Amino acid sequence: MISYPTPKKLFPFPTGWYVLLRADELHKKQLITKKFAGQDVVAFRTEAGKVAVVSAYCPHMGAHFGHGGDVQGETIRCPFHYFCFDTEGTCTKTGYDTKPPAKAVLKTYTIREKNGFILIWNHVSDEAPTWEVPDTHNENWSEILSTDFLLNSHPQETTENSVDVGHFSVVHKYVDVQELSELKAEGPYLNAKYAFSRDGFVGKTKIRAHIDIHVHGLGYSFVEVLIPKMGLLTRQYVFPCPVEEGKINLKIGMSVKKIEDAGKINFMLKLFPKNLLNKIILKSAFKGYVNDVSQDFDVWQNKVYMDNPALAKGDGPIGKYRQWAKQFYESLENELN
Repeated sequence: MISYPTPKKLFPFPTGWYVLLRADELHKKQLITKKFAGQDVVAFRTEAGKVAVVSAYCPHMGAHFGHGGDVQGETIRCPFHYFCFDTEGTCTKTGYDTKPPAKAVLKTYTIREKNGFILIWNHVSDEAPTWEVPDTHNENWSEILSTDFLLNSHPQETTENSVDVGHFSVVHKYVDVQELSELKAEGPYLNAKYAFSRDGFVGKTKIRAHIDIHVHGLGYSFVEVLIPKMGLLTRQYVFPCPVEEGKINLKIGMSVKKIEDAGKINFMLKLFPKNLLNKIILKSAFKGYVNDVSQDFDVWQNKVYMDNPALAKGDGPIGKYRQWAKQFYESLENELN
């Protein structure tokens, strides 16, 4: 009897770090409401510059901080009765200058402000992080351009693209795809390196690109893309963040290593001032990157997850990736058992 692969539903919110928003989106004394893992949360930055992410609902009587609340000094203030809470969730003041009730404790989330982004930790039992996203060295790199897409998908599905060699040529029309080194998986980190030829980000000339993929959990990835012929190095960010079951906010971004020899890209570019040159290259490359990623959207939003896929030679190390990804569901499975 033939055994057919069957669709399976992934757990909606795997353990890990996720990018909630850019750090420069959140100014001092500002608060922003976001949806994360099925919950409304509020990110705020205090007058001194400290960032916190908390439950959107006041533990006093349930008012939503994002609808009329504000930041007072080092606290967030509820719009309903002016109860104030610090970045640790402690009620520091009521609206009547009476003693805060012991039960008035605001849920806070573990966060990091790192690499220009505000990251939030997800764990089904609210356990502390067991690993961190590393610092990236941004000296001599451009600003990061980014944009967001709300998609019907899952972080494991979008991150799986990093090892899905087969789709490179089918979906993205890359040619001469080559594996430069075997997939490496160490704890929550995964690394893969490939090369391929494609149409250029700048101009229409066919170019050879080398990509070095760095995956830290299912929510934080970046790819360093080197085009040796042009001396061009870009860093492409991929941040799928679970919004609610079956939906993610996909934030993608790019920065460019500052150009030293513009003539390798196009001799006419040598006439541009360096600051302007880097902005032009970044804008053009980012436009190409957004186009590449958007080619996957229709597939992502309409596919099902095959737990036992009928893999073929040429697919790439998808099986190894799936084994690696299981670690981000262990705590979820323990909760259900």
